[in-house]
Amino acid sequence: EISQTLAPPSLLAIGIMRWTRCCLAAVAAALLQPVAAEGEFKVKFEVANLDGGSTGSFTVLVHPDWAPVGAQRFSELVKQNFFSDIRFFRVISGFMAQFGIAGDPAAAAKWKNANIKDDPSKETNARGRVTFATAGPGTRTTQMFINFKDNSFLDTQGFPPFGEIVEGMEVVDTLYKGYGEGFPQGHGPDQGKVQSGGNAYLNRDFPKLSYIVKAELVSGQAPDAPAAQQKFEALPAVETKPLSEGSASSMSTFLLLGLVVFVVGGFAFWMMRGSKATDGRSSDFEPRDLEDP
Repeated sequence: EISQTLAPPSLLAIGIMRWTRCCLAAVAAALLQPVAAEGEFKVKFEVANLDGGSTGSFTVLVHPDWAPVGAQRFSELVKQNFFSDIRFFRVISGFMAQFGIAGDPAAAAKWKNANIKDDPSKETNARGRVTFATAGPGTRTTQMFINFKDNSFLDTQGFPPFGEIVEGMEVVDTLYKGYGEGFPQGHGPDQGKVQSGGNAYLNRDFPKLSYIVKAELVSGQAPDAPAAQQKFEALPAVETKPLSEGSASSMSTFLLLGLVVFVVGGFAFWMMRGSKATDGRSSDFEPRDLEDP
């Protein structure tokens, strides 16, 4: 009877097998990393005069698929440096923090009637989500708010979120809340006077309000405003944007690693076959080698 024995793999074959396993592990780890959805972008806000006088920052991840018209307006505001030096003028503990009126009365007047079309409500007003304020259908302009808690009762009232805080919610929690509800329901700022008097009015009568130092794009690609929006006309629905550069680069890397693993795996298999040994017979392993003579 002819016996069949396999010699231990060569050091080269062992090395190739280990390297292949490392490549496969790297590919698996990369595939498990979250990939940004199409069109998403992040904006970082630096804020000052927090409760106690400190400074901090928070980052908003914008989801255009949640509210495309609102996301595009937000993008336009960021690109025009609208948010610099504006106050959180209505901050109600356990409810929300409202901002979005320019500190310069001339700029506030420019945007006051720059209404955009409504978005359908797709997501809920959960804690940390960012939503445009509205006075009724078709009245969204530049004012928005951050939810301190889950405010799902707003979902059916024309308040669709367009983004969420992904970093720094603890900073948002320290926005100054001492003035409470605005005039006339409360003792906080009068929105009409904020529009006409700007930061001069707020600094004089409400000096403790927290404010935005600047807001800047930190990742992704914010969509450009179409010509209609630049003229402050109602916006059409935005088109889906391509993957960000980082996402496209990751996809190319996955394909390249897959090709490398395929080539190296084939070579390792060939080396393993070459390392087999038999008693005076060919190293090819075939079914007849196990048959009785």
